[in-house]
Amino acid sequence: MVAVIGAGMGSLAGLLISFMLGDNNLPLILGAVAGAVVPLLVLGSPGHSK
Repeated sequence: MVAVIGAGMGSLAGLLISFMLGDNNLPLILGAVAGAVVPLLVLGSPGHSK
């Protein structure tokens, strides 16, 4: 669930960057991927408490 929320937030940030730079969809895709991966790396895999 964290990855889904992170991907949504990352894609919104990528959309903002894409709009500001007038660039193609690459920031949108990279933002979604980063938003999905970074929370999992920082928080660890779901269901495993330390």
